[in-house]
Amino acid sequence: MTSFADSFWSADLLSGLQALFDRLAVGCDSSDHFIQLFASRMQIEVLYGRQLYDVQKGIDNTDYGEDYSTTDEALRKIITGMEQEGDQHLNIASNIQTLVLEPFSKWCSEHRERIKYSENILIDNVKNYQKSKKYVQKLEKVYYNSCKNLESFKRTNFNDEELSKALGHLTLQKELEASLHNEKEHQNFATIDSITFDYKTMREVIKEILVKLPKSEYKLPLINYTLTNTNSGKEITNFLLKHLSLKDLDQAEIFGQELLNIGFIKYCNGVGTTFVNSKKFVYQWKDYAYKFADLSEQNKNNGLELNYLQGLASKLPMVPTVSSSPSNTSTVTKSGPAEANFPLNEKLDISEDEKKLFKLLDEVEKSDKIYHEESFKMDSLRCSIEELMIDHLSFMEKCESDRLKAIKKATIDFCSTLGNKISIIKLHVDAILEASEAIDPAVDLLTLISNYKTGIFKPQAITYNNYYNPGIYQNFGVDLETRCRLDGKVVPLIVSAMLLYMDSIYPDLANDKVRTSIWISPVKLSSTHKLRRLLNEKQFKDEYEIIELFNNGSFEAGTIASALKIYLLELPEPLISSDSLDVLKLLYSKFSTSSLPGDNREKAISNSTNADGASNMSSSAGEENSQMDVGIESKRIMALSTTLSSLGKPYLATLDAITRHFYRLIKILRMGKDGDQIAEDFTKEISKEFASCLLHSSIHDGNDLGYKIFHDLLTYKKQILKNLKRSST
Repeated sequence: MTSFADSFWSADLLSGLQALFDRLAVGCDSSDHFIQLFASRMQIEVLYGRQLYDVQKGIDNTDYGEDYSTTDEALRKIITGMEQEGDQHLNIASNIQTLVLEPFSKWCSEHRERIKYSENILIDNVKNYQKSKKYVQKLEKVYYNSCKNLESFKRTNFNDEELSKALGHLTLQKELEASLHNEKEHQNFATIDSITFDYKTMREVIKEILVKLPKSEYKLPLINYTLTNTNSGKEITNFLLKHLSLKDLDQAEIFGQELLNIGFIKYCNGVGTTFVNSKKFVYQWKDYAYKFADLSEQNKNNGLELNYLQGLASKLPMVPTVSSSPSNTSTVTKSGPAEANFPLNEKLDISEDEKKLFKLLDEVEKSDKIYHEESFKMDSLRCSIEELMIDHLSFMEKCESDRLKAIKKATIDFCSTLGNKISIIKLHVDAILEASEAIDPAVDLLTLISNYKTGIFKPQAITYNNYYNPGIYQNFGVDLETRCRLDGKVVPLIVSAMLLYMDSIYPDLANDKVRTSIWISPVKLSSTHKLRRLLNEKQFKDEYEIIELFNNGSFEAGTIASALKIYLLELPEPLISSDSLDVLKLLYSKFSTSSLPGDNREKAISNSTNADGASNMSSSAGEENSQMDVGIESKRIMALSTTLSSLGKPYLATLDAITRHFYRLIKILRMGKDGDQIAEDFTKEISKEFASCLLHSSIHDGNDLGYKIFHDLLTYKKQILKNLKRSST
């Protein structure tokens, strides 16, 4: 059955979610309408019951004493009966209140809160994701512009010999800078209470303090401003005493004083230049401390609680800015600036053009580094967003199903409160009960999905597009031709390795049901993304390196099969090009599918193709219709073969490898018990699974065309392959 998790996706993610939550809000309003109906009926029952109960007040005088006639007795009984009927109506109102209205109203309120919670979580995180995506796109533009500026400058100002010489100068410059940096690392930085620290040691100490010492926030009084990354004097002293193996508290306080003197910390709630070991005095770690320890801006947020995806989004910061180093460095030996500004041009005879070239190369390197890191972070964030969406969409489907069931139960309970009390309205109760029995949650869910779905699951990989070597840093989301060129194969290594691995494990599986369930059973997206992350991190030399990764990671076969589907879904251009879409639509609308079973169809098509066209005049009408079907399918298969022959070599080879794998598996299935039926069912199921992998459909109603094409490929593989070979020659 179609599900929420595969029906409300869109390119921007947001519009699909908005369409779903709009419909869920309408569902909540529908529940409120039932509440209003039940409440109105309760009020009517109360009003009518009270009027019946007080019917005697409308009669002038019913006290006839002991001398009364039979008519008086009848009147008295009728009044009593009406009072009892009124009491029954009041009981009905009470039961509606306690058994229907109160529990159903409470449930509807909680249901609305659940919907609102999921909506806020998903909408907020998707919006944050879109902002982060724009930031990565901006980084890509910066990187590409830097590369273009560099290439333009090289073409304009250097020939090959001059460029080689300039790059040689750059290498010497980097070696000299590295040497100076290494020399500086071992120079004296500060002496604290007879303990001498060089730059390297002090940097390690500050880094350990910043990373391991938990930070907190401090609100400044009166102005209501919050400072982050703060610690009290006592926290800093205790940490120094514990982790630096200082001999006593006095030495720890001296160290804290030097942190203040050097400029790593500053006062938050006091003035002066004296470090105080007290809970009352609070200090903030300055930007200079993080810069000195080579820590990024994101380390500043270690003490703050962030939700799951906002934490991931916070790892995509804007380009960090750090303030200048403080001037108060009382115990620091200053040796850095003179070396940092070393006049290299006096040593290496560097021209102005070379200086500008070095600057452009440095810009490219820095922008490439940031873009490369953030691209992979962004892709990881995308996977997390998809996992979160699938979890919440599944949860919303359950909530909506529960809402429909709750309405059904409430209406049945409502009918019970009426039917158990008053037999005279039994016919009306039966009509209401019949209406409530007609409520079908499954049909309503399917109707909601059919009428308002926005698109099937189509993951959009965030790729790092290197200017000079596109595709060498990742495997997923890279177009097939580039991937095959880098792998040196006509079929991507990942695809061939997965199919090879599946072939190797089939004999060890218990039965045909297990073999088929690998490909058609649902797999948790987070498990698939875990394997995808490993496959996307490195470039593989051959299939066996990938198979070794499968074995070492102890991945289930279903997860590997799911990763193959994700790989095909993330291709920027599907196996069957979108250019062929209109031709294929026309082809399958003109030639309808046949009802012949699988093997018989293929044999009939083959015989029809090889026959000389003679017909038997004595054939029955059924045989003639069957022969007509075979002729139609023969034309369709021939046209499909012609269309597929226009595909690029990597696309056709990959499609052939996948089809060949399942064709062999289906032949194996036919050999077992009830093999024909199992093979036929598996052919249909696997065609549904790979329909979108084969052809990226933009139609919201599913991918029926992709299903038909893959079904034909599995059913008529031999004939299609024969036609392709014929067209290639």
